[in-house]
Amino acid sequence: MTDAQIFTIAIAIVFPLSMLIYSNSRITEAKETLRAELAALRVETKAGFEQLSAQLKVHELEHHK
Repeated sequence: MTDAQIFTIAIAIVFPLSMLIYSNSRITEAKETLRAELAALRVETKAGFEQLSAQLKVHELEHHK
């Protein structure tokens, strides 16, 4: 094999592997971002339900004695 053939084979192996590793790191980053967003949404939703529940209790106490 000539040096050019070895270089071509090395490029054919190294480049796709490096792109795969890069892609996996980007996917991991996206998953972590989505998890953080979902956690924030859960907290926000829970707070909203608690606020609504408190308002309903106040309404019940004021109008349904």
